[in-house]
Amino acid sequence: MRTLFVVMPVFNEPDTLAVSVARVRAARVADGWRTQVILIDDGSAESTLAAVRALGASGEAIARFHPKNRGKGAAIRTGFAHALTLARDDDAIIIQDADLEYDPADFAGLLAPLARGEADIVLGNRWAVPPRGFKRLAHRMLNGFLTVSSNVMTGLKVSDMECCLKLFTIPAMRTIIGDLDEERFGIEPQIVSACARHRLRVAEAPCSYAPRSFEEGKKIRMKDGLRVFVVLWRERWRKVPGVSAPAMPSGIRIAVQVVGFAIGCALVAWCIQRGFAKGSDGLDKLRAADPMLVLALLGATLGSIICSGFTFWTVARPIRRFSVIEMQAVNLMASLFNYAPVRLGLFLRCVFHWRVERMPALDIGAWIAGVAIVTLGSIGSALAAGLIQIPAGRTELALDWMWFATYAVCIVAGSALTLAIGRAPLLRRYLKGAERVLTSPRALGESLAFRTVDLSMWSLRMWAASKIVGVSLSPAQAAMLAAVAILGAGNPLGRIGWREALVALVAPYVITGAKSKDELDMLTSQLALLESAGEAAITIPLGFFGAIWCWRAMRSAATGVRSSTPTP
Repeated sequence: MRTLFVVMPVFNEPDTLAVSVARVRAARVADGWRTQVILIDDGSAESTLAAVRALGASGEAIARFHPKNRGKGAAIRTGFAHALTLARDDDAIIIQDADLEYDPADFAGLLAPLARGEADIVLGNRWAVPPRGFKRLAHRMLNGFLTVSSNVMTGLKVSDMECCLKLFTIPAMRTIIGDLDEERFGIEPQIVSACARHRLRVAEAPCSYAPRSFEEGKKIRMKDGLRVFVVLWRERWRKVPGVSAPAMPSGIRIAVQVVGFAIGCALVAWCIQRGFAKGSDGLDKLRAADPMLVLALLGATLGSIICSGFTFWTVARPIRRFSVIEMQAVNLMASLFNYAPVRLGLFLRCVFHWRVERMPALDIGAWIAGVAIVTLGSIGSALAAGLIQIPAGRTELALDWMWFATYAVCIVAGSALTLAIGRAPLLRRYLKGAERVLTSPRALGESLAFRTVDLSMWSLRMWAASKIVGVSLSPAQAAMLAAVAILGAGNPLGRIGWREALVALVAPYVITGAKSKDELDMLTSQLALLESAGEAAITIPLGFFGAIWCWRAMRSAATGVRSSTPTP
């Protein structure tokens, strides 16, 4: 038999308390459920105090007491804490006032979404039936204003944030109880804010409502309505480890990246000056370029973007399942905004999955860390393979098959080491969940495979650009320069300029052939600029389509009711 714990705060309700408890006990909840009333007397006068004691002594309810009046929120929190000491994971908790405004017969309707597995929290809705009378209409309008304010601040779309009837699964209550500290009626917006912050699934169910007047004992006051805005504002920016919103880049980081972007633009100008100085035939080469090479240049970029999206998709599988289209759209959006003066690609990626997928910050961090480790493993293997194949005193690479064999050995060895280290208990404390994406052989193998194909696409683009500008690159040399370009593109100071300059500076040490230093500097600068331009020519237009898709998805998530979290 499952238990519905009915938390009932009590403050000076001598006339209605016994009737309220009797109605709860008599209510038909649902098959397989029973009710257990928990009364919390919040410093009431002797008449109510005696009634609470009598109900506790008779076994009709569990009685708990506050020596002094602290407020409804404090009483509810005491009731929640006691219920959690008694409850099992398949039980539930609901709030019920002791003033007869709400009917326990509605409990069954609130339990229905839980029984269907559709929600973690179910809120009552007093306004499912339009109110009648001026006072009820005025109450509806004021409540609607508070609820809309809550929706704007939390991203939820609920109909009656202030409704007393709030039903929680036990796991959901364990999740949010640490966030609750309001003493009075501010507990209502605080509960809703906590649900939004923890990305809990929220549903609604209609409920009846028989309001009483202030003369009859209603206790909420105007100051409690004003308190709602204070609570909503505070909770919106409240930081909770593991579940807070992705942090905006700090002012220092923004300033550093703006300076880095300016330096990057200067580096682009330097590459242009080196590669297309007076007397250079660089522009003539572009005009006379073989269409098949141009097609290879652009097609390799498209292939690289797709492989990158699949890498993110594969690494996430041990944590969360995403649709391929969604992942590709998010990847395009992130790639577009990495060209901005302040790199926003990673931040917007995190915000998207936080808002649309309700993905906890801890899981997002583990996922991004896993992608970073896989990417560094692929690049590191490529660079290691190239350096190993450079004999002492020489600057040319050995046979290509030797490079690829060395790369394969590095990848396999790195994968085995990653799987072994990822299972170490000590490391889990530092990875903070990232071990989930590193201890899955399938996820690690597939993601490394996609990253290897991605590296191949970068290499193909580098090779095509080299053929257009008139530089001879072997497959291994192209892969080496591709790895260097990827490192430059991931530079935290900015995507523009740093990558081109790094390739232009490293390429002369990789390229073989008898060319003068000036000629080699000119050709490698042309190569760096053309390879980067080939990527931008595809990434930026497609990135706009990805950004539009993501914007529409985020807008739908912000205006729609939160639904079930995707199954991991």
